[in-house]
Amino acid sequence: MIVVGAMAPWKLDPRLENDTMLIASGDAWQTRLMNDNRWPWIIVVPHAGDVQDIDDVQQDRLAALSDYLADISRALKKMGVCTSTNVATLGNVVTQMHWHVVGRREGDANWPGPVWGFETPLPYGKEEAEAFIDSFRKALRARP
Repeated sequence: MIVVGAMAPWKLDPRLENDTMLIASGDAWQTRLMNDNRWPWIIVVPHAGDVQDIDDVQQDRLAALSDYLADISRALKKMGVCTSTNVATLGNVVTQMHWHVVGRREGDANWPGPVWGFETPLPYGKEEAEAFIDSFRKALRARP
């Protein structure tokens, strides 16, 4: 459990924990890989208690978060795993604020339809997930 300033203790929603793998955890947010190898799908969860919507995020953190989401999009493209990205928040099932950055390419598993709720997820194998996470970390560090 992480405590951010005077805010309530932060704890990752169990559904996000079960559906994703940790890539990195910093002071402001956690970066996770959705365990569905049909798409390169990154989840970013702010470290803040009781944050459900974008207007709950502290103003001074929004610019940094926006820059980070753009960095993730660039990294996925640099890796060659997609030609475009969709960045979205959906709080219908998991109310804890989190952003999805999903890499898409023409002809992917549900092109051009949405990735949410499409058929049964195909989990990564352990080595495949580790290789993806390693490549992603390297691409993220290699900013333009």
